[in-house]
Amino acid sequence: MPARPEDSELKRSVASRREHELLLLCARTCVGGEAAERIKALAREELDWDYLVSLARRHAVLPLLHRQLCAHAGDSVPRAVRQSLGEKFRDNAARNLLLAGELVRITNLLEAGGVTALAYKGPALAASAYGDLSLRRFLDLDIIVRRRDVPRAKELLRSLGFIVPGGLSRSQENVLLRSQHNLALTRDGGRLTVELHWGVASRRFAAVPLGEGVWSRAVAVSVCGGEVKTLSPEDLLVALCVHGTKHFWERLAWVCDVAELLNSRPNLDWPFALRLARDSHVERMLLLGLRLASGLLGASLPEGLPRLALADAAVARLSGEVAARMFDGAEFEPLSIVRGVRFNLRARRRLLEKARYFRFILTPTDGDLIALRLPAGLTFAYYLLRPLRLFRKRRGVR
Repeated sequence: MPARPEDSELKRSVASRREHELLLLCARTCVGGEAAERIKALAREELDWDYLVSLARRHAVLPLLHRQLCAHAGDSVPRAVRQSLGEKFRDNAARNLLLAGELVRITNLLEAGGVTALAYKGPALAASAYGDLSLRRFLDLDIIVRRRDVPRAKELLRSLGFIVPGGLSRSQENVLLRSQHNLALTRDGGRLTVELHWGVASRRFAAVPLGEGVWSRAVAVSVCGGEVKTLSPEDLLVALCVHGTKHFWERLAWVCDVAELLNSRPNLDWPFALRLARDSHVERMLLLGLRLASGLLGASLPEGLPRLALADAAVARLSGEVAARMFDGAEFEPLSIVRGVRFNLRARRRLLEKARYFRFILTPTDGDLIALRLPAGLTFAYYLLRPLRLFRKRRGVR
């Protein structure tokens, strides 16, 4: 029988404020009877509604908050709050519909041009895991292609008006293809961004392969009257947990992604997912994502997995730190460089992966390449300048 620790120690550690408990109960697509009654009861109490809405905005879960409050406690929500949430919900739904249409159009163009493409996160995840485009917030489109197809994909996207902001020389593009995993292109003055991915993450961050097995396991999902291919549930689960760890799980929305994927896929191939994570040496990242999804949002896990996650002391400590930071206020404060490095080192078990992470920190991104143009013979200098740019970025200097 699956485990659903709704009253987990992790949840209790952050639900000391009524607003926190209410947000956790609402940050899901399906609410059971007991949880629904608790939402009603909490909404009748004296709440700091401005704080609750700000916290939901910080964590990109306003659509879910709106949906569950309307469904279970509409009469108890102050009118101004209800109207504001409704406006934000409709704006998000309208934008998501437009982005979904663009995704179908772009993937069709790529396929017609000989580039096999997989939709990643965004509309595909909203449709397949959430069951509703309007319930997930996304601002850009992520598309996975084979590394060898990146130049062709760029050419096809240019035919739709997309450009690489600032442009990249051939030598800069070669640096990016060797060391990173994605490239952003924009259109309409930066209002629409498409990220081309040829990896789940930089190989120096996490060695999750996007070999031919990923393409053969891909599944189709209906989006906005069309059909796109996306990662299999098992590949997607590992990818989402790597993505969340890379960004220190700073948003509750990323935990929601994992929880909704698990709840929508009761027949997920757990032995394969665990083997994929072990072979890629990201098992601790996977267990961290599962512990957060289960402990904070009551996601269903098969027997044995909760004990597996609890058996890893580092996962227990990391999940506690993540949960505490999620609810440390309505305003987001970025993690310091030192704390971020310590977090990611502890998210790895093997010394080799820890060493690779230090190499990842010094790996230039597309932003680094665009910020400073160097001749082909000096591209090594990007690795020397990367720490300075990283330090300035974390201090809020551009």
